[in-house]
Amino acid sequence: KSGDHVHYIESSGSPTSTSFTVAVQGCSHGELDSIYEALKTYESQELQAENPERSGKIDILICCGDVQTLRNPADFHALNVPPKYKTMGDFHAYYSGRKVAPILTIMIGGNHESSNYLQELYYGGWVAPNIWYMGAAGVINVCKNIGTGENFHKIATLRIAGLSGIYNS
Repeated sequence: KSGDHVHYIESSGSPTSTSFTVAVQGCSHGELDSIYEALKTYESQELQAENPERSGKIDILICCGDVQTLRNPADFHALNVPPKYKTMGDFHAYYSGRKVAPILTIMIGGNHESSNYLQELYYGGWVAPNIWYMGAAGVINVCKNIGTGENFHKIATLRIAGLSGIYNS
């Protein structure tokens, strides 16, 4: 538990050599450090114990909105959130390059974002080192090498689609 956020991590399925280990995070409200720390702990305590032959690494983190992409205090004017969420959060450290996301992070935009920044990346793009924004709507293919030595040419692919924004009926 970090701040008001509880990290519940569950795994399912039997991993194979072509599997991706994907973590999915709901609203993070600027708590990237806490999320990465929880995933690091999970990798070392759970994944390695479940299958010692695998690397014990999470391949991708998908953040499903509300990353709170504030680069600096000037971005507060473009953030439409209740007062309890008006905090700088951790994103600015990743944006500036002081920190690098330890896991490839794919994010879609929610309603707790710095809309001025994400509008600059309408079709998607890197918002920080190792953090990719899907844009207003997007589909990407994530590839990874799964072989070693003579089998290094083998690649596993995962296709991810995302729609940013909020839904109101």
